[in-house]
Amino acid sequence: MPQSYKNQRTNENDLDVRNIQSHSIYLNFKKTLQPLILDKSFAIGVSGGPDSLALAALAKQYSNEFNNPFIAIIIDHAIRKNSAKEAKITLQRLNEKNIDAVIVRYKGEKFSSNIQKHARDLRFELIQNYCKKNNIQHLILGHHRDDLLENFYIRLIRGSGLKGLSSFNTISHYSKKFLVLRPLLHYSKEDLTEITKKVFRNYIKDPSNDNDKFLRVRIRKLRQQFKNEGLSETRLMKTIENLSIANESLNFYLEKADKKYLRYQDEGYVVLSKNLFKNEAKEIIFQLISKSITFVSGNYYPPRSDSIKSAIEYLTLKKQNTITLGGCIVEHRGNVFYIAREDRNIPVLQLNKKDILKNWDKRFLVTNRSKTNIILKRLGENGINFLKSGKKNIPESSMPEKVKKTLPSFWSKKGELMFVPFINYKNSKYAIKSDTFSVCHIGLV
Repeated sequence: MPQSYKNQRTNENDLDVRNIQSHSIYLNFKKTLQPLILDKSFAIGVSGGPDSLALAALAKQYSNEFNNPFIAIIIDHAIRKNSAKEAKITLQRLNEKNIDAVIVRYKGEKFSSNIQKHARDLRFELIQNYCKKNNIQHLILGHHRDDLLENFYIRLIRGSGLKGLSSFNTISHYSKKFLVLRPLLHYSKEDLTEITKKVFRNYIKDPSNDNDKFLRVRIRKLRQQFKNEGLSETRLMKTIENLSIANESLNFYLEKADKKYLRYQDEGYVVLSKNLFKNEAKEIIFQLISKSITFVSGNYYPPRSDSIKSAIEYLTLKKQNTITLGGCIVEHRGNVFYIAREDRNIPVLQLNKKDILKNWDKRFLVTNRSKTNIILKRLGENGINFLKSGKKNIPESSMPEKVKKTLPSFWSKKGELMFVPFINYKNSKYAIKSDTFSVCHIGLV
């Protein structure tokens, strides 16, 4: 565990935090976390707003009481001009309460459209990557009742099904070794702001929360009108709870069908049995296609439901042998469908020497333990032709050609192919050991 996660015991700076130990929100927070986290380390996501700072205070008190190390992860997404300054202010506020924190900065392309969604997706992706790099298996987020209700309205407007309408869950398994917890879903932003004022006195105010060009902001303002018309939020929360229970039942059957009809490959593609379409209900088929596409594409959200339904119709009625969906190619072969990454918009990444667990194409975590900088990119047609030429001693593989083209491959600065994982090619010119490079699919970590 990194040194920065050491758990500092209480002192005079913790007095404000300890004042909430008998608060009903903390008692329920503790009740949710204890059976899941036990004595393990965890991370929390902190934006600097009132809800996430309240989460930081609750997490600190939990850490004080049970001696669990934890880290607060602050994302500087560089979308607002003051984001770097706000991240530093938030870091300082946390440090003043003896809360270990780290700023993770985004250095990619700027977003010009759908900014709030991009910011949310990016924040979660960067936090998730940090947790995986540091072997943190529990992430706690500060989503609250207002988030839950707003999300419900947005999904309702967009015609979402059961899974979308049941929205956030208190416990979400994102992979075999990564658990996301949202223990504050039954509390309002006002409840959490009260805790933040007691502990931190102040917080960052996000100006986009008042900008009517964002749907979430307009929904927020409409909620009061809904209340005035008699739409009780207590009843709405009960509806969401009932939908979540129904969704849990659906997930039980989904897991069984998943194991029966799908095979998730280390190389990042999915093999899907045709029998899925013959033997299962429409909703099971829909959800498993959706899950397959997110696994293969690396996208946080699946394609729109209409696109998935059209794809299912094409596949079941045999209108086409090959279709594209959500950045993937779905190809019919015999009794199975292969779902592979579409060979376009795949990034080229420079890996500096000793770079650890860098995210490539939102699909693979890659590590370069060599003593030189290298280029990571798709194998592509050129790479495949190179492997076919001469005696490369490449083992025979049943992997589809479309999959091979999109595999990660390691190239020298001079443009020489050095290493291709999964195909097990190593260029003899380079002293490549078994641990020089490593690659693992994010969905299988």
